[in-house]
Amino acid sequence: MIDKAADSAAFFVAGGASPAAGPTGFSRAAVTSKDDMPRSSWRAPNGLKRMQPGTSDSSSDISLDGPAGVSLPPVDVLLDDHGTLDTPDAEADTPAPGAIRYRLPLVAVPDNVLLKAAVQKLVEQKAQLDALARNPALAGLLPAEWLGSGLRAVDLQGFVLSVLPFLHNAAKAETAPARLPLKHVLGDAGRWDRDDVAEPKSLAFFLASDDRASAGVKDPAEAYLVGALGLAWVHEGRTRPGFLRQMGYDSMAARVSMLAYPEPGQMALYSVTAHGVSQIWCVLDRRKLRPLLAPWISVPLLTAYGVAAPVAWPTSFPAVDEVAQMLATARTGKGPVEVDLGKVAAKIAQDASAETWMPVSLLQVGTWAPRWRYFMATFIGLPSLLLVVAALALPGAIEAAAVAASLGFAGGAIGALAAPWVHARRKHLS
Repeated sequence: MIDKAADSAAFFVAGGASPAAGPTGFSRAAVTSKDDMPRSSWRAPNGLKRMQPGTSDSSSDISLDGPAGVSLPPVDVLLDDHGTLDTPDAEADTPAPGAIRYRLPLVAVPDNVLLKAAVQKLVEQKAQLDALARNPALAGLLPAEWLGSGLRAVDLQGFVLSVLPFLHNAAKAETAPARLPLKHVLGDAGRWDRDDVAEPKSLAFFLASDDRASAGVKDPAEAYLVGALGLAWVHEGRTRPGFLRQMGYDSMAARVSMLAYPEPGQMALYSVTAHGVSQIWCVLDRRKLRPLLAPWISVPLLTAYGVAAPVAWPTSFPAVDEVAQMLATARTGKGPVEVDLGKVAAKIAQDASAETWMPVSLLQVGTWAPRWRYFMATFIGLPSLLLVVAALALPGAIEAAAVAASLGFAGGAIGALAAPWVHARRKHLS
């Protein structure tokens, strides 16, 4: 409060202006603080005209030696954060979007007419999906991977990672301030618009300023940029792009992190039918595969980028059903589903080897479980009983023959279990 008073006093004495600061939480409540509202100029209660930083007006230059009747405003006015402010004049004094000159450079997008059109269409589709997701009567039409929490109907990161296969936002380059063309920026539209703000022009002027890209400022904006596609999405200040587009702005300031994306020649699109459902799969470097969650969005964008149109599944790749089975087992969580075709081929070879017939013993067969009590009673107890009977009832020579027969019988039984005289598949072995 005292700092603001000092700023105002310094302004009226020296004819300068203190930097404007604005709130982020603009809602239906009108903002009346003189220091909180961006504008080109406004008149103070004593009739003096205050200019926006960076402007000048010779009629407003005042010195302490000025004519009689010119003085500082009362102290209570200087210390009042809610002083008198003519809001309609402040809105009228806000510069038009096209008349504002910015110091930050505008990010350049690829010089590809088809790619520009595809990216701009994607931005429009995202805004339409936001409106669709907020309609309770249409619940369940969107993929579960896109559903956000609370008022954020479509999860922006989940949407981008599913539409752009093999995009990784974990490994990002150095962040730098820049201005982004709003036609190429994805955001979270529809949560609020200009009708929910008391002074939309002043708010738009504040949110579009270069200061929003400075580190440590209030209400910053941060965004990812896929330079190869010319597509950006905001992860700090997500509602800003839609509002600024609505207010007629062409660009916004943000701290931008560049993301790499594979070359068009590294990716290939394939049209397959898995489990009776037509799908489009994207393969990177003939090894990693991801199914496209929304091919009606992804395919036009990827083909405009330079990826070849979808073709039939090659015979040199693993069978479609085998890949689909691996995809089903890998589908855990909300992240993109991905399989390695090399691992799929290795699994197929292992399964084929498991079907091979080979000679084994009964003890090696995993599905064969011997009844050990019966084995002990039959192959050990019975020969022992015969041995006792022979020892009691027969002469010495016969007794020796009975012992030999019993031992042979027991040895034969054990040999029948241990010798590899049966055939079984490798997958059935223990």
